[in-house]
Amino acid sequence: MSNIKTWRFIILYLLLGMTALYVHTRSEASVPVNKPLNLFPQKQGDWVMTGQARFDTRVLEVLLPTDYLSRTYQDSSGDVASLYVGYHDGGPDSGPIHSPKQCLPGSGWDRVNAEVHQLDVNGTVVSYVSSLYQKDSEKQLFLYWFQVGDRYLTNEYALKFSMAKNSMLHNRRESSFIRISVPVTTSEEAALEIGKSFIKGFAPTISASLPK
Repeated sequence: MSNIKTWRFIILYLLLGMTALYVHTRSEASVPVNKPLNLFPQKQGDWVMTGQARFDTRVLEVLLPTDYLSRTYQDSSGDVASLYVGYHDGGPDSGPIHSPKQCLPGSGWDRVNAEVHQLDVNGTVVSYVSSLYQKDSEKQLFLYWFQVGDRYLTNEYALKFSMAKNSMLHNRRESSFIRISVPVTTSEEAALEIGKSFIKGFAPTISASLPK
């Protein structure tokens, strides 16, 4: 049985490797966003923008997004959430999405736990990862997903397969990374409820900005 499992993993990684090679050597068209992310609303429902960050050249050379958004919002209750949207158009100058599993620990954050959740937003099921990270005494709850068209993906393998499928069928491999971060001030459960409220308010607007 162990030999069978070993061969299954070998075959899986070979397929992933061939898929990655195909995707990255094929020349796809650059697919623009439906609406530039700098036009993203500063007020959405009960949430109002309180700050916006622009990355320096060094950071952009690492992330290589085609377009991006990094903002902080606050609601009338004083709850705070930060939103990052990184869009990669699939063209030759667009870099791959960096997994938070590597980026956050590289910034000094240690992962405490991670779970996959689903949330109904106006009849659309949004799948996302809820992951608690800690740096010294500070805790942050990160809610994130990868988006390709109307698909909400929660792991890197599904992202690669979805991009490969689009590449073979439609000659395009654009993708997006959406991350919401909520400071944990009382409990993880309370932070999760804030994050869910934010997703319900913003997921439709995010999707409307991205190509289908």
